[in-house]
Amino acid sequence: MPPPLPLTQCDPPQLDWSRPGTPAATDFGDIYFSTDGGLAETETVFLHGCGLPSGWQDRERFVIGELGFGSGLNFLASWKLWDETKSPQSRLHFISIEKFPFDEAQLEKALSAWPALSFYSKKMIAAWPGRVKGFHRLHFGDVTLTLIHDDIAPALDALDATTDAWFLDGFSPSKNPDMWAPNIMHMIAKLSAPAARLATFTVAGSVRSALSDAGFEIKKEEGFGRKRHRLEARFSGRAQEIKTNIAPSIIGAGIAGASLVKAFARRGIVPSVYHDPDHPAASHNAAALIKPRLDLQDRPESRFFLASYLYALQAYQDFVIAEGIRHLPKNDQDLTRFDKLSRNAPLPASHLTMQDKVMILNKSLVIKPESVLQDWLSNALLEGQPHSEGLTILAAGFGLKKILKNTDIALRYSRGQLTWAKPNDEIKKPITYGGYAIPLMGGTLLGATHDRVTSDTPFEARDADDLTNIENANTYTGVTLSQSQKPSRASVRVTTSDTLPLVDKLDDGRWLFTGLGSRGFVFAPLLAEALVSKICGDPMPVSKQLWARFAEREKSNRKTRPS
Repeated sequence: MPPPLPLTQCDPPQLDWSRPGTPAATDFGDIYFSTDGGLAETETVFLHGCGLPSGWQDRERFVIGELGFGSGLNFLASWKLWDETKSPQSRLHFISIEKFPFDEAQLEKALSAWPALSFYSKKMIAAWPGRVKGFHRLHFGDVTLTLIHDDIAPALDALDATTDAWFLDGFSPSKNPDMWAPNIMHMIAKLSAPAARLATFTVAGSVRSALSDAGFEIKKEEGFGRKRHRLEARFSGRAQEIKTNIAPSIIGAGIAGASLVKAFARRGIVPSVYHDPDHPAASHNAAALIKPRLDLQDRPESRFFLASYLYALQAYQDFVIAEGIRHLPKNDQDLTRFDKLSRNAPLPASHLTMQDKVMILNKSLVIKPESVLQDWLSNALLEGQPHSEGLTILAAGFGLKKILKNTDIALRYSRGQLTWAKPNDEIKKPITYGGYAIPLMGGTLLGATHDRVTSDTPFEARDADDLTNIENANTYTGVTLSQSQKPSRASVRVTTSDTLPLVDKLDDGRWLFTGLGSRGFVFAPLLAEALVSKICGDPMPVSKQLWARFAEREKSNRKTRPS
């Protein structure tokens, strides 16, 4: 097997703006939308071609899949039509694949031609993930956009969804044959619901033949503008509506539990939450860092690290204490790695640059955990005891040590202590170096130690740990800090043997959601959205390969070890 490639961003589109009314892709020799009227083309070819809006009336959930996101015109037109015609308590999922994503400036320029969509385009551009590879989930009220920035075949292979309609809007089959190949049409069929509709601007014989062989009934219709014909198709089978009826019980009220509540609430589901106050969760620290875990190699988990970071930035916009983090190398090996990461550029330059041997993370955040938990848990019923029946999700952190004591699931519990130092004018912005120093609340918050849990009461502060935090901060920042009188705080992280999160369905039917380690506030929102999507049958916001990596570890590979 060849070694993994470096994790970089997607290549940018090569755009020619010389044509009036539409950008063109010079690599493909084709335009992004019709010069006869791009919005009218979308309405005729795709929306009308897939029987919308009548197709989503009285549906709890409707899912559109698209090949070729381009400028996002089809998505924005669908969103606008949805807002005008949707049924109460319903949700629209729009999934789109794009190999050459626009950046924000290109989107603004292309979409400026459609002032009727400006309300929607501004919201989309504000949440845009740039050209970062992989899956990206963006929420706009009852509309959810799942972008997959990748080549067409691996993107479809990674997608776990059941679609009700397809917009095939790649460049012309003669200029972009890979997107219209027979194997692609068969992959679309595997992802289609019974009686799913499909629409496209092309009636090329090769496309009609491939769709027919994949199980679609096709017919030509009158085309739009200069095109004589367009294509409509319907997948075999009879349409079915699946209703969601779930009453979840969540064990744990830290960020894992709160993120689950938030994901369920997005679907109109109110879970019950049980919390043991005797276990002070790490989620209740004075601050939390939202910064990316960066990997040099392009692997499913590496893409998740970036996607979860970008998703978290959107999730915590109302809870920001500070923006921008300086990440210091601890040694020459760190500096070499930082330089490689900067050259690979897995994130846009607005997120990651190098300056004077320091990695600058301009978009990374410090947030207030307590405010997040209060807000998100307000959407739940706080119970004294968990339900004995129905759906149960274990997200209890250190409490799992007792809950899982008779299972073969091996988790690691590590103790972390935070220390308050006196304020120092030389630390004006958050700094990380393996640990961190955050100017906060009239002091400097330092953390955090990593020690194995050796007792059942790991929450008492230790003088030796305060000394370690002070010494590490002084060593790596070059600033002399001294401890303040504010009390220190200790809590427990839960990790797995491979340090990756764990989502697992146990033999008794309960779900386990754990192993978030020291990055709970970064990983939890997207991973909770993935788990709730799996439970509710929604399109997944992560790849099948990633879900298998996190969620389907073979029980035969588990090894019991001391906690």
